[in-house]
Amino acid sequence: MRLKLSSLLAAVCMLYGQAFAAPALPAHADIRDSGFVYCVSGQVNTFNPQKVSSGLIVDTLAAQLYDRLLDVDPYTYRLVPELAESWEVLDNGATYRFHLRNNVPFQTTAWFKPTRNFNADDVIFTFGRIFNRDHPWHNVNGSSFPYFDSLQFADSVESVRKLDSHTVEFRLKRPDASFLWHLATHYASVMSAEYAAKLAQNDRQETDRPATGRHRSVPVGGVSQRSVHSPAAPSGLLGAVNR
Repeated sequence: MRLKLSSLLAAVCMLYGQAFAAPALPAHADIRDSGFVYCVSGQVNTFNPQKVSSGLIVDTLAAQLYDRLLDVDPYTYRLVPELAESWEVLDNGATYRFHLRNNVPFQTTAWFKPTRNFNADDVIFTFGRIFNRDHPWHNVNGSSFPYFDSLQFADSVESVRKLDSHTVEFRLKRPDASFLWHLATHYASVMSAEYAAKLAQNDRQETDRPATGRHRSVPVGGVSQRSVHSPAAPSGLLGAVNR
């Protein structure tokens, strides 16, 4: 009986001591707002995910810097809106019409100050550059778009046209049920047409890189890049690099 009582008293003392030794911890800020440090090492030849087949820019950086028309829900694996608020599938899957999100800002950087928000012109520029071999930006930094080239997209898309400032339509040469899924990959990141025009005006098509969206890329010490939160776009929209 004495042994049991001693054990009980010892247990009570331990719990009593823990109550004073372990006060309630303060609530931590949401990691999506406070951020975290994630360091990777690798060579980056371009910050444009359209121009690579794999590697650091696609695996790690693209999701931080860019946005696409569509995204994939990581839990349900269903397509969800991103830059496109909604979309329509017409002509038995040969035509896709996208209604774009309003009031999505591009970031202001040391080398680029946008004068407008995201609109249909940026979508036309982004995909026209890939699909149209005669596009003035098709051959900038090489004419290869590895992911889309592997799908022969240039031979599959008949046209990409602007219906109004926030509506675009892709017309395919034949129905393709997988088309929307390709637009949800990081290879289909949307670029800034206004920034491209500025580079062309200054004859600097192959230099510099703007990034817009939840994070932007900033140089550190001339040999590395840091992704920092962008207060200009708290929703996580919109990413663009024109290289």
